[in-house]
Amino acid sequence: MKKNKIILPEGYKKIAISFAIGVFFLLFISDCLGYIAITIGLVLLFIYRDTYKHIFKNTQSVLAPIDCTVTAIDNVNGKHKIYCKVSLCNNHVFRAPIDGDVKVKKYRRGLNLNPNSYKASLYNEQIVLKFSDIKMKLISGLCNHKMKRIKESSVSQGDKISVFLDGLVIITVPKENELKINVGDKLTSGQSILFTK
Repeated sequence: MKKNKIILPEGYKKIAISFAIGVFFLLFISDCLGYIAITIGLVLLFIYRDTYKHIFKNTQSVLAPIDCTVTAIDNVNGKHKIYCKVSLCNNHVFRAPIDGDVKVKKYRRGLNLNPNSYKASLYNEQIVLKFSDIKMKLISGLCNHKMKRIKESSVSQGDKISVFLDGLVIITVPKENELKINVGDKLTSGQSILFTK
């Protein structure tokens, strides 16, 4: 099995720029500004870390797509809606919950407002992905990349699909599936089981 890199490629450019600016400021402008830029670079190293995870592949189980905390579970129109909060302290690799095709059902450009506000669901950038009968809506937070880079493809359970730094992930599944999670649970991508088929 191929191991992940230490740093996600999506962070290379930002980290390099932060450290380059820090060194430039230290040498030519101001020590204080230089230390601030280097500190930002260190924070970015933490945010874009890519820790190795063993994926618990199982065709009978649907795995959590990302590290997150379950904030609410609703039953709407015969379906479970699982609301998950992703913070900057989580690991940010968004993974395939099952084997199959990932389809982009909807993409909307938008802002990067606080994802906990009502306006975020109206105005923030968001994308809706579909895996068989499972739908996932990603609502961007304050610090996300542009999500339009997600492409439709065939994936295996646990494969990296994208990077999602912070925001809200809403997972919609048929109600006949018995959930294995509760509100307040901290989920780990590729390891925590949402439900079994």
